[in-house]
Amino acid sequence: MTDYSFNYATIFFLVILLIWFLTEKRVPLKSTSIFLGLVVLLGVFTVTEVVAGYASSHFPNRDNLLYTLIVVFYAITFNVIPSMFAYYVCNVVHLDSKVQQTISKICVAAIVLVIVILGFNPIFEWTYHYNEAGEYIVGFGTYILYAINILMLLVCVVCMLKFMTQIRFVSAAIIILNILICVVADIIRSRYSINVMCFVMAICLTTLYHYLHNPGAVMDTKTSLYNRDFMGEYVRSKFSYGKRFGVIVLAMDDFKFINKTYGVDTGDELLIQIARYLKGLSNNNVAFRFGSDQFCVIVNKNVSKMNEVAETIHERFLHPWYCEAKAGAMMSASICCIECPHDAASYGELIEVMDYSMTVAKQTKKGGISWAVDVEIDKIRSDKAVEKAVKLAMDRDDLMVYYQPIYSISDSCYNSAEALVRLKDDELGWISPEKFIPIAEKSGLIIEMGEMILEKVCKFIHDNNLKENGIEYIEVNISPIQLIQVDFADRVKSIMEKYGVKPEQINIEITETASITSMSVVKSNITKLVEYGVNFSLDDYGSGSSNIDYINRMPFKIIKLDKYIVWDAFKNDKAGITLEYTIGMLNALKLLIVAEGVETAEMRDKLTSIGCHYMQGWYYSKAVSDIEFMDLIQKGA
Repeated sequence: MTDYSFNYATIFFLVILLIWFLTEKRVPLKSTSIFLGLVVLLGVFTVTEVVAGYASSHFPNRDNLLYTLIVVFYAITFNVIPSMFAYYVCNVVHLDSKVQQTISKICVAAIVLVIVILGFNPIFEWTYHYNEAGEYIVGFGTYILYAINILMLLVCVVCMLKFMTQIRFVSAAIIILNILICVVADIIRSRYSINVMCFVMAICLTTLYHYLHNPGAVMDTKTSLYNRDFMGEYVRSKFSYGKRFGVIVLAMDDFKFINKTYGVDTGDELLIQIARYLKGLSNNNVAFRFGSDQFCVIVNKNVSKMNEVAETIHERFLHPWYCEAKAGAMMSASICCIECPHDAASYGELIEVMDYSMTVAKQTKKGGISWAVDVEIDKIRSDKAVEKAVKLAMDRDDLMVYYQPIYSISDSCYNSAEALVRLKDDELGWISPEKFIPIAEKSGLIIEMGEMILEKVCKFIHDNNLKENGIEYIEVNISPIQLIQVDFADRVKSIMEKYGVKPEQINIEITETASITSMSVVKSNITKLVEYGVNFSLDDYGSGSSNIDYINRMPFKIIKLDKYIVWDAFKNDKAGITLEYTIGMLNALKLLIVAEGVETAEMRDKLTSIGCHYMQGWYYSKAVSDIEFMDLIQKGA
């Protein structure tokens, strides 16, 4: 007599799993609905297997219609499970919408083919039949079913391996492990006639529920809203189906003040009140706690009316929020509306747009409603891409230093050079310093970048014996951000000493704006380096609100005339007179003058005649690599 102990244990497991599933809050994913279908299908298969076993002992005549229907139904449920599971995996992974549609069609086609082959078997005997002696004879249809099941297994494995990055590693590992366990169970069933298959599958489904569909794993314990991790799963599923939806981002304004004023416990109660309100907005919307004081509402239907939902939320914040035994607290929230996939076509883009949009909203419409479409997303994305390129170049040590030689009029040769950083990215190509330097300053990367450039320059001076090749010093541009670091002077000394570079071999260029930012720290750093022996140049003189007070207050040795005032002097008579008197004044102050932007022999001759000491520009040479620079100075002017 057949032992159905594993079947009874399976039914017990599935009943517990269904109770667990139906009494918990439903995780709103299509994969969750398919998972429920798998549980029901496995339950039907398990019960049918028991019924088929009893039928075989009570219906010795295999041609009995009732017995035939039971066996066919049993075979169909068993062979549909692999295709159903493949369809489930396809939805868990959140594939691209086109790929997902293709795999879904394959799974559905496999299910239909299984039903046709087994459903018509009593007539055509494609899969099996019994001979006159009552022996079970296998038909070609059985091999087709094997092929379908193997194909579905391969679909599962390929989906998991190829698109594993689409889901969490733990989720992927659990699915792959369960697939392997089921394969082993099927081998045991086939070779040793021990029918553990249904029991093993029940255990696997319970494991999948715990790790992939258990609401406890996706809920924020404090507010009972879905958490940030699950928002990623949910939004990826929306994108994979190509559905249009709206995202309302809600960020509390100055919530730290609430915590300080009312206490952290009251602050938590207020967050719970907000969460309850957001959950009650509409059954078609799903609310998430995205950050400590930030919430998101996904608008699934009537996206065109997202503004109405945002207005409703905004209206609520015009009234006080009440906690138990506490007076009403007024709170402000900045709200931003994002329409997907119009404003963002993937989860990664959505996070970026949320970040950009909310930053702008806090600055321009604090406490109000803004729309992502109104934000200069393309510019922000471009800046972020450049910032990423800068970080990558620094990590790889790919920042390049080019050198533009400076010509000495009195010595009739190149006597120095300006170090200029260059950046080339694999995706963005060459990036202008006018683009990436301000971004590096804004992000704070300029401090590390500046030190890397100085180190490269010092190494270049040391390795090439520049002093012996007639190059007295290299000019290095220093950002105002670097100059206001308290330990800036000490860092510069440390790098120079590391390579044995003498103080007079480095000339630090700063701009006018640098000299008026954090004046005490700037002056302290400059004083320390001047005492050490490093010279300073005032770069881009005349480009800003030029003030002779800069020169009087700071120990500059060299003044570099901005190329634009040089160019203007050859286009405009008044500008020419201004430049001539400016150079006369600087000469009277005993300062050395470098004219930037020299592009013609006419400019060279004129600037020489009115008192410039050094020339820099394309007439002499553009900025070149270190190797090209050495070739240039060795050949002479």
